[in-house]
Amino acid sequence: MSGTSFDGIDVAIVDIDGVYTNTKYQLLYADTFEYPQTLKELLTRFTNHPEMEDLALLDWWIGKLHVEAICKALEKSGISKESVDLISMHGQTVWHDPKKMSLQIGNADMVSSETGKLVVCDFRSGDIATGGEGAPLTPYVDYIVFGKGKKTILLNNIGGISNVTVVTNDLHDLIAFDTGPGNVLINLAVKRYFNLEYDPDGEIASKGVVKEEVVHKVLKSDEYIHISPPKSTGREYYNSSFLDRFQISDPYDLVATVTYYTAYTMYYAYKRFIFPKYDVKYIYLSGGGTRNRTLVRYLRNLMPEKRIVRFSDTFSKYKEAIWFAILGNEFINSHPSDLRSITGARKRKILGRLAVP
Repeated sequence: MSGTSFDGIDVAIVDIDGVYTNTKYQLLYADTFEYPQTLKELLTRFTNHPEMEDLALLDWWIGKLHVEAICKALEKSGISKESVDLISMHGQTVWHDPKKMSLQIGNADMVSSETGKLVVCDFRSGDIATGGEGAPLTPYVDYIVFGKGKKTILLNNIGGISNVTVVTNDLHDLIAFDTGPGNVLINLAVKRYFNLEYDPDGEIASKGVVKEEVVHKVLKSDEYIHISPPKSTGREYYNSSFLDRFQISDPYDLVATVTYYTAYTMYYAYKRFIFPKYDVKYIYLSGGGTRNRTLVRYLRNLMPEKRIVRFSDTFSKYKEAIWFAILGNEFINSHPSDLRSITGARKRKILGRLAVP
């Protein structure tokens, strides 16, 4: 799994039994393999100024890095390559245009040929072909894993983009969508002014002053925030140009304000689209954004009446990789995913395509 933060490849080795709501899984090993800096810079350049030559190079390079990551993970875990039945590969998203196209790169045929394994890939195209947004997809697995109880659960993954799922015991009552920015604007700000990839533990944000008047001004101009679900977004919208809307000269104040904006857009999405319909008492957080203590503190301050809980560090970090392993299992068992209430797809669809050695 490679997310919109462009930081690297998360590898999860998962033992899976069953399908759909009978799925049982065990995480055997997980690790992260960071992208080289030159690749991160090329990815950023491509998203800002797409060139076909760069796209071809990135597709090849990211494919090679996936092969290396898989082999290293197996070696470090002591798990034999022969015991692997299937590779489920999300790839690196470089462009997402809801209901039109979503492009993930990393040559799956290369990965299949060099590992000798079946590779499930290209999960989003099928959803878009049936009228869906193409994202988010993991809420379907949220339901598979968490939808067996009687409680209503709110799950929010904070990656580059923040996505929320409200799970009940009825799949058709499930709501899920991207709330807006996750780490993406924070990372852009700290890269621009501090030459860092991210804000460690939210330390930079904690030293700044939140400009609330700017938050509300930007919120008013943020077209995505006001769209009703189903909806999805990406770095194509929350980019350097969007960051310029804040117009704050002090770098610490900018990072603090952008961090608060991220928390506020999550709260705004809950308040407008979730809380009026669902009785939510607990909010469970996962993803890299949970390590930003300032971001989590802002969320708790905005919703003191809610219990905000962080999943364990391992599960939080590798949840998306585990979930795509389960989506790969759904594909290989020919089980169609039902995303009608999540992405707006017209019908159930088996998601993915297969690359063979």
